[in-house]
Amino acid sequence: MKKEVGCINSRAIIDYIKEHNHGDCSELLKNLDPEIDTCNDPEDYLRDPNNWISCTIATELYRRARIILNDELAAFKIARYSVEKTTLGYVQGIIIKSFWSTPKAIKQAQKINDKWNRNKKVELVEIKRDEATVRLYWNPQMETTKDLCLMNQGVYTFFPLIWKGNPLTLREICCYFDGAPYCEYHLKWPLRNKFHEFYSRVFSPKSVLMETIMEMEEDKKIIEEKYDEVNRLNLELNYKIKQLIAIQETGKAILSVLDINQLLTVIMNILSSVCQIHRALIMLVNEEKGYLEYLFAVGFPGEVPTEIKNYTVPLTRVSNIIARVANTGKSEYVPEVDNSLLNRENIVLIIGKPTSVYVVPLITRSRVIGVIATDSNDTQGIPKEIRETLEVFAPQIAIAIENAKLYYQLQKQMEELKTSQDLLGRAEKLSFFGNLAARLAHEIKNPMVAIRTFIQMLPQKYDDEEFKKDFYNIALEETNRVNNLLTELLDLVKTKESCCEMADLHGLIEKMILLISPQTKSKHIEIVKNFNPRIGLIWMDPEKMKQVILNLLSNAVEFTPNGGRIEISTTEMMEKGKIQKIYIDIKDNGPGIPQPIIHKIFDPYFTTKHKSSLHNGTGLGLFIAYQNMLDHQGTIEVESKVNEGTKFTLCLPSTLPMGNIPALLS
Repeated sequence: MKKEVGCINSRAIIDYIKEHNHGDCSELLKNLDPEIDTCNDPEDYLRDPNNWISCTIATELYRRARIILNDELAAFKIARYSVEKTTLGYVQGIIIKSFWSTPKAIKQAQKINDKWNRNKKVELVEIKRDEATVRLYWNPQMETTKDLCLMNQGVYTFFPLIWKGNPLTLREICCYFDGAPYCEYHLKWPLRNKFHEFYSRVFSPKSVLMETIMEMEEDKKIIEEKYDEVNRLNLELNYKIKQLIAIQETGKAILSVLDINQLLTVIMNILSSVCQIHRALIMLVNEEKGYLEYLFAVGFPGEVPTEIKNYTVPLTRVSNIIARVANTGKSEYVPEVDNSLLNRENIVLIIGKPTSVYVVPLITRSRVIGVIATDSNDTQGIPKEIRETLEVFAPQIAIAIENAKLYYQLQKQMEELKTSQDLLGRAEKLSFFGNLAARLAHEIKNPMVAIRTFIQMLPQKYDDEEFKKDFYNIALEETNRVNNLLTELLDLVKTKESCCEMADLHGLIEKMILLISPQTKSKHIEIVKNFNPRIGLIWMDPEKMKQVILNLLSNAVEFTPNGGRIEISTTEMMEKGKIQKIYIDIKDNGPGIPQPIIHKIFDPYFTTKHKSSLHNGTGLGLFIAYQNMLDHQGTIEVESKVNEGTKFTLCLPSTLPMGNIPALLS
């Protein structure tokens, strides 16, 4: 809010309205200004001469005064009222030297204006012994109305009344609010004889000085009252700050401490330091059994008594204050236990011997989950501040308890889930090896049947050179097939630790391309390499990566038609100027993989070919490649379109699986 007009003006308006409107100024102040409306006491603020308001608020007050009193000259009359009956504060300190002389008082007009108004400048155009001309230049940046002009006319007319003089005669020559550049007033007053002037010089200042001293005494009382009020507010503010800090610390505890007993100990220690709660009892609702049972207590000498720990209260016993609070969800305070209806035979009262008791519900998600009770052993009872603080903290305690309970339940569920996962893992492993044994038996049986057949026929066709030649080739090929099958099977089932080192990725790919070069040359397949020069040594297990690259290249050669094309490219993903991931793409222009089966290609023993020059179509190659990429904490993905080709994408992270050694130097 802008500070343009002193509140000595608004005080005069309020006092005048109260005197002429049966003491009611509600319509004057209702919904006056958002900032004023938020004050605890808007009237008190507007009556304090040390405060300032904007011209907008001042003009609105004058407008409302006109409407309330149905008087167009209300502002003029309020000005006279302020001179005659309102204490003008230390304005007398400005004009006291000129009280004996109207001309000198007028010469001080600008100083008086500066004291309470910043919306205009006052120019003394001409002054004589019995007349003067002044001009008021209004600030066009501030909101002003004719009411302010009338108020100033009233002040100029009646200010001699301060020293018991006669009102002036004022004539307005022109008015800013009628289109003139300023308001001009012609002032005239009667001449006084020499004796009167001397009398005024001698006695008037003394009279005014005495009034000023009396007013200063009144102001002194006001200042003392305000000091006491400020001191009280400071104490309340410090207490609230402690509360907020405690709430913040409680929030931290709720987030960081999940053990229920440790959590409640932390919270109760905070409560003890903030509001001197030295003894408290927390009981929770047991919905299954229909009663309140002990959860936690502090403040008892030594260990919490067993009688307290075993104490329960049926929810139906509404005569008990704890059960009643749990049912109603409303706090209850008993200031004097001896004069109350509480049962003196209650074990808590017998052990604690309290003089007063306060019980607060613990509510979370609109449900009472328990209560917290505190007491006092002195005759003063439990102070209101402590009760209010406990009201503030009760929801926090409820949330903490609920979170701790949920965490405990989650721990139990996690343990059960881990047990289930272990059992499931064992079952899956047994199932896998059972399936593996069945497939292995099938894969080995076929070549063994062929070898057995030839061996059975060998005595009959021993002299048949063509038969022996065919038998030799087929037996050797089928034996190699079984050997390859067993080799891949061993690679699959044995656990091989990764031996990572800084290795040249592009050099490794070049070696694998060289290995398959006989097949690519025989099929006239073009190998296109697009290597990113920024990728140098990377952290990897060279043997496992060889298996992956060779398997993918072998498959690509197998399915790429004669005269086809295989593209191998490496790219990087940058983030904040550093390489985060490395991608290896191997793309062929073969027949592609049908979409209905593409999701199965990484399953063990799934194959789309029956014989391969390198892997004989066992269906383990891609499965092993997939496992090797997992060991690198990487991924392998496939994209394929029928009759357009297939692309495998390998993604390697730029950090070690351990997460603490750089994975890429570039």
